[in-house]
Amino acid sequence: MTDFIRRTQAVAGTAVGPRGKSGILGDTIGRFLRSLNIWFWTIVGLPTLIAGVYLFGMAANQYSSEVNFVVKSPNKPSAPSGIGALLGGGGGSVLSEEAAVVRTFMLSRDAVRELEDKNNLRGIFSRPEGDFLTRFPGVLFWHGDFEALYRAYGHFVTVDIDTLSGISTLEVKAYRAQDAQAIAKALVEDSEQLVNQLNERARSDAVSGAQHEVDVARDRISADQAQLTAYRISQNMLDPKTAATGPLALMTKLNGDAATARGQLADLLKNSPHSPLIQLTKVRIATLDKLIADERSQITGDDNSVAKAESEYERLSVQLDLDQKLLASNISSLEAARLAAQQQQIYLEVITQPNLADYPLYPKRLAMFATIAASCLLAYGIAWLMISGIREHASA
Repeated sequence: MTDFIRRTQAVAGTAVGPRGKSGILGDTIGRFLRSLNIWFWTIVGLPTLIAGVYLFGMAANQYSSEVNFVVKSPNKPSAPSGIGALLGGGGGSVLSEEAAVVRTFMLSRDAVRELEDKNNLRGIFSRPEGDFLTRFPGVLFWHGDFEALYRAYGHFVTVDIDTLSGISTLEVKAYRAQDAQAIAKALVEDSEQLVNQLNERARSDAVSGAQHEVDVARDRISADQAQLTAYRISQNMLDPKTAATGPLALMTKLNGDAATARGQLADLLKNSPHSPLIQLTKVRIATLDKLIADERSQITGDDNSVAKAESEYERLSVQLDLDQKLLASNISSLEAARLAAQQQQIYLEVITQPNLADYPLYPKRLAMFATIAASCLLAYGIAWLMISGIREHASA
């Protein structure tokens, strides 16, 4: 290796004059080659070697199953398309809260617990085909609790949402193609159940609120009817309006009789001033006036009068009528709420069903190995340039 570096330096140094740009480049290359020491093999060689051994000799194959779905709500506008998108409507985001809710559930502890109970998630992540790094519980074999399972779950399940189209993509990786497909199907089914629960809760809230208003109106009507019945009993009359008809008719007749008696008295005083009927007529007129006063007092007098009873009766009747109209309005609102609740507010539409992979897509060995090697070289190059700059600055 030392002879190779020296020959390279000699070639780089003799290719052009020592003062040319190529000569400076040759000196730089020469210094870089001389830097291939223990630090190069520590920073670049050893990590790249370990990555190569793991990726190409130990890393387990992983199969992928994908599901494309969209969460829609009839009450929200859909994504613009066609001419609308060209006119500026296609630049916005159609990411809905419902889609975010479904994504959050798929990546939540609740989803992991459902899969653990129903689909043997621990067994799937612990397949013998897995390698010691990715297989659950991995190198930390003593951490086999639920939290460790949840952390491992995040390496096998991803959910991405396209903010332009609103389409969500669920990707599940597993050591067996059947396992990946089974987990994907279970997640979709659990998500549909979650959406149905959200719909049921929304429907229940809408209908229960309207039903509560109906119940309140019915209770008020019952109370009004009870008050009206108690008032009728206390006044000893069924209907004050009907009860006032008799006294009014009697008072009308008495007024007529009194008027007739006064006419007769006037005739007697004019034609027979000494008639004994004059005194009798006056007594009759006084009696009629007393009866008229009594009837008027009964109709419009104190708190026990017919007018007072009719006023309170009308107040209770008006209150009952208003509450009955309110009940009719609340019943109409309840029927409207029930009709609206019959329509599903949110629904999950699966675009592509979970597929059964024919061959493993992960890990992407060449890409990962190239990335690791390039990263190590970049780190070593930056460190080497920094150290060289410090040395040149110190020597200057």
